[in-house]
Amino acid sequence: MAKTVVCWYRHGHENRNDLLRYGLMQLHVQGLIKYIERDITKATEAGYSSTVADSQHRHVSFLTVLKQSHLKKILVDSEDSFIHLSGFITEADVYFAAGYNTDIHIHKKIPAGYVWQTDADLDWYREKISTIINALGNQFNKIKPFIPIGPNLAFNGKSSALVVKRNNIIYRLNKFFTGNIYWHSNYSSFNKRYDELLALRSSKLKYDVILNDTLWGWPLHRIRLHKKLAALAGKFRIQAVLNWHSPYHEDGSDKLELNPNAFPIKTGGDITDYEKMLSESKMGVFASGFHWGWRNIMTLGLLVGVPVLIDELLLEPYFNMREFDMHFNSDTDWNTIEGLLNNISPEKWETTKLHNQSVYDRYLAPSAVANYFLNTVG
Repeated sequence: MAKTVVCWYRHGHENRNDLLRYGLMQLHVQGLIKYIERDITKATEAGYSSTVADSQHRHVSFLTVLKQSHLKKILVDSEDSFIHLSGFITEADVYFAAGYNTDIHIHKKIPAGYVWQTDADLDWYREKISTIINALGNQFNKIKPFIPIGPNLAFNGKSSALVVKRNNIIYRLNKFFTGNIYWHSNYSSFNKRYDELLALRSSKLKYDVILNDTLWGWPLHRIRLHKKLAALAGKFRIQAVLNWHSPYHEDGSDKLELNPNAFPIKTGGDITDYEKMLSESKMGVFASGFHWGWRNIMTLGLLVGVPVLIDELLLEPYFNMREFDMHFNSDTDWNTIEGLLNNISPEKWETTKLHNQSVYDRYLAPSAVANYFLNTVG
């Protein structure tokens, strides 16, 4: 039986989908599928419009899956939230959305916000969501839930000049003779980076909370979080910083009187290696992302296995996030932090890590993501 062929039409702004990309590469190397990459300008050969081929894209990937002579066009959208649904959904057979929400995509209604959000926080979003439902609601049957935005998979180590030269030659020859993109050097980089991430699972407990943050998204809520952390710093090992970010119209922050000279708000010592220090912390604490979006540092925390406290999720992946040992903030002033920290003993921390790592590998390991993608398309 012929192998399933997956072709990814590459452009320059889709690294948020690298976890799927890495997983498809793994399945190719295992001989389970044939995985090909081509330039986005070749997308018309698969039936995409010339607009797709000629446009600049952000966080949205264009693929095809060929199985038993049947070709499907697939879009994978890892934009910040459901408010960014791409109009190119009209060209897709299946549309995977990291910003999936049942209220919107099934019931076509606006989800409720958080208890701490005001009308000023939500007015722009209510109007935007209504516009999307009216314009693209007839396409929602194509939408499937995807995954949280994952940790950065870019490997920062350096290859030798000889290896770089060799890869460049192979890349040019491959593109000239086949029209395809040579991706095996990227696969090697993904392997090295993922090994780095998995190594963080062996970190030892050293801190209580580590948080490197900005005002990006409902800033008053983040300010309250950092004031709470500062108030707890006398009892716990907390290092946190809240940096300035210019206000946005969308979340109403352009109407607030915020003084940039009051930032950063800093608690404790410097954060010199965020990923490593987070892996050594008792709990990851994260305010909702901008537009209610995923926080990729939160996903890193789950990969490492540490317990996390976050605002209730409005985005829904393809599995139940509550399989993780995680906690949800339900008030304005982050009053649950102290009790949670007191209840996490070193022994419970280790047990929680093993549980969360197992859940992560079941649903979010690269090959698991790729298999979900293929099974859903099929």
